[in-house]
Amino acid sequence: MRKRKHSRKTINAAGYLYTDEGWPIGECIVRDVSAGGAKFAHKITDELPDQLVLALSKDGHVRRSCQVIWRRDDQVGVRFVQRGGL
Repeated sequence: MRKRKHSRKTINAAGYLYTDEGWPIGECIVRDVSAGGAKFAHKITDELPDQLVLALSKDGHVRRSCQVIWRRDDQVGVRFVQRGGL
């Protein structure tokens, strides 16, 4: 079993996805989150860009730039990355 760098917290809460340019993609369900990334469920995982923004609040105040690490069925794993301007 692989040891994780950051511990995960299960939250099962609504999240909101955007392109890097700020265009809305749609809602998702954030399954768990850690300091380094998150796992969320979305119905069209194959159409999601490799780089996106995950907002953890509806007003977008809490958001993270992300790089998609893996996709399985309706689940997506992302790593949080630093971006200029966010």
